[in-house]
Amino acid sequence: MKIALLGPSEYVIKSQTENFVQEYTYALVTELVRKGYEVTFFGQYGSKLPCEVFSLNLDSIDWSYDHEVSSEVKSYAEIQHAYFEIFKYLQESNFDLIHNLSDQQIPVFTAQFLNIPTVTTLFNKPNGLLQSSVKLNQTQKNYYIAINHEIAHSWSGHSKIDDIVYNGINYNDWVYNASAETNTVILLHDINHQSGIENIIEAVKQSGFQLKIYGDLKDEDYYQNKLKPLFNKNISYIGEASKSNYQEELQKATIAVISKELFDRKSHFVLESLSSGTPVTILADTMNTDYLPDKCGVQVKSDNEQVLRNALISTTRKSRQACRDYVIDNFNFDKMVEEYIAFYHKVLAVEVASLEN
Repeated sequence: MKIALLGPSEYVIKSQTENFVQEYTYALVTELVRKGYEVTFFGQYGSKLPCEVFSLNLDSIDWSYDHEVSSEVKSYAEIQHAYFEIFKYLQESNFDLIHNLSDQQIPVFTAQFLNIPTVTTLFNKPNGLLQSSVKLNQTQKNYYIAINHEIAHSWSGHSKIDDIVYNGINYNDWVYNASAETNTVILLHDINHQSGIENIIEAVKQSGFQLKIYGDLKDEDYYQNKLKPLFNKNISYIGEASKSNYQEELQKATIAVISKELFDRKSHFVLESLSSGTPVTILADTMNTDYLPDKCGVQVKSDNEQVLRNALISTTRKSRQACRDYVIDNFNFDKMVEEYIAFYHKVLAVEVASLEN
């Protein structure tokens, strides 16, 4: 089977990964190749994979006649043009199937004009431009897969969802600890005046924990005047919520806490935490999320310090082994790739049947 895999424009894909998208794409490509599938990858220049790689041309438009175009508009236009170039190439290719991981609208919209069946993975809820393209391409040769039930449900009013394939995680990259090595709570939360982090700090103090905060500093005045005076040797703001920043501490922590806003952007963090055996509190009303069953954590939405404290204590009582086992059983890359392969064969069987008819 010859597969064209369209990757993201934002990231170089190679064995050293810094985020979920890189890890996901690298694992899928390498495992498909290992299983004998002929993969061609289309993505950012510098990507290093065990297959043929075509780089996106992100510097191909002559801007000499455009004198008042911002760098953001130029970058956006270059990305769209690059995917149009790939579309032209695919029109003349002999791939059996296209798998679109780009999260961009152009590959979705143009796929309806190809004779090759296209599978698109939906990683996020329906933002405007991608939503528009998906709505305009509900043809029989195009298929949509969501990475969890929450994503699938969010698209239900806009698109068919042909299957749900849970995303994987390299759980062996996360050191499992049967018991916490530190008395620390890891908090992922953006710093702004509406965050209510003061209440979380007080709840953590009352519970006798240390606290390390990771997130974007969006309100300097709030940080300097409201939060910083509350910091001491046990309470501190570390920096942005990047894997390289929090991985070591997360693996040793007692529990992790993540805001609803950060969960919407970085839900993969929950799987990283559970891989380490670290149970999680999500600061949100009860969500129907596949990532945090009751045995692995708690969901709570309150500014009340006592309610927050009770949620933290309840989270510490979750089984660390159950957290690790849940990830291994449901979110391993081997299982993910096998489910994709099964779906590919299902798609091609439909194609063969339609030709015979």
